[in-house]
Amino acid sequence: MRGQTLEMATLTRTTDDKARVSLPRSFANATVVIEMVSECEVRIRRARVVPEDEAVFAEQAGHRLSNAERDAFLALLDAPAAPTPALKKAVVKSKRRRG
Repeated sequence: MRGQTLEMATLTRTTDDKARVSLPRSFANATVVIEMVSECEVRIRRARVVPEDEAVFAEQAGHRLSNAERDAFLALLDAPAAPTPALKKAVVKSKRRRG
């Protein structure tokens, strides 16, 4: 949506005796996500439905490390770099906040 502005319209609707509300026609036959924001507020948005055979699991999306990358990572864990002055300052500041 780069370069475009999206105007947000606020609609006020009244629920029926079963807490149902009528959504704008553009939501017809759509899957929606209803997010409970607080005790008195919900957010309703159209869901992007991905067919099951197109769903990507985290394990499939990850990047496998080469042997050299793995060895470099493990070496850094075994011998981490010395803390920088900025890191030392941040640790002191954090300890002061926590008491």
